[in-house]
Amino acid sequence: MSLKFKLAFVSALLSSSMAFAGEWKTGMEGSATGLYGYTEASDRFSEQNSHNHGVGDAKLSAYAKYLFGADWGAGIYADLMLGVDHELEDYNQGKWGEEVYGIVDSSYGRLMIGQTWNVAAQFHTGAPDAGPLGIENSDIVDFIFNPNWQRKGSNARFATLNTTYINTDGVAPKISYITPEYYGTMLGFTYVPETYNRRGLVSKSADYEDKGGYIVSLYNYIDFDIFNLTTTLGYADFIDNDQEYSASMSLSHGNWTLGGGWRMTEADDKNPISANADMPEFFDGYREGYAWNVGLGYEIGPYKTSLSYFESHAKESDNEDRILMFSNRYQVNKNLDVYLSAAKVDFRGQNREVSQNNKGYAVVSGLSMNF
Repeated sequence: MSLKFKLAFVSALLSSSMAFAGEWKTGMEGSATGLYGYTEASDRFSEQNSHNHGVGDAKLSAYAKYLFGADWGAGIYADLMLGVDHELEDYNQGKWGEEVYGIVDSSYGRLMIGQTWNVAAQFHTGAPDAGPLGIENSDIVDFIFNPNWQRKGSNARFATLNTTYINTDGVAPKISYITPEYYGTMLGFTYVPETYNRRGLVSKSADYEDKGGYIVSLYNYIDFDIFNLTTTLGYADFIDNDQEYSASMSLSHGNWTLGGGWRMTEADDKNPISANADMPEFFDGYREGYAWNVGLGYEIGPYKTSLSYFESHAKESDNEDRILMFSNRYQVNKNLDVYLSAAKVDFRGQNREVSQNNKGYAVVSGLSMNF
């Protein structure tokens, strides 16, 4: 987000505060997480995996907003992130970077401008998970790497999808609008001027990296007394790139949650898969593929656990991913969380070369300090 936008947004807030009687609110919070993992890969892939690995994360979030009344408010938000020894997101706009955005809430809905996820990603539920690794865009690859998912600047390569929510545009600057809730239902729209973002799937060398995109999503929540049902639908059209479809469902009863997600992509005919000869083969294989996940979660008091499964496939090649993860979180107090996760993975490439495949399991533990 440009400095001009930030100054204009703050100026708008100040001028509005002079016109309406209201209240300023500010806040700040943060966290620091450290994880250690032990990996045991299959014998064939043992030389390309380290048995022991540790990663660190830190995040600081701050906001300033002005409340005009019960239904009206506007604010500017900033999230600063730092990551150490990550294999998938060790770059600006990932585990090391920032997100700055503005939000205006009113009786007519919510308007968001800046570095945010699109509405389909915000609405999506998917499989529950209890730890910091996540089953979507999973950080298990920090401990046992996936050859299908590589972020290396202009040589970024995603041969398969890594989430069931639409994340092709990452947190690229965008404009989003979400309607007011009506009987548990909301509709959201997003416009992305330029799709490329280092937290997304698009390579900087792709012909369509500077093209825009449009996303629409539907959210619905129903309370059936015995259980609660949340469903979402999403659609995206990324210009000269692909069209994407997503869906998710979450069913909750008492302390139990059963959920899952699905996503499919169809490449634009103007740009065939791997058409750029200067890039690795299937660097954009995600454009023709599908992914799904399912999971069961349980939470009681300070303890939360989940068993989740994720699977993704490329249509134009044999690349595919499978992740089975058992995760646990225990909240010692408001400032300290403890984690323990175990995962089994099977990452397959377009051929049988060792460098294109990986298989094994990892056990990861750690803690998070919150303030």
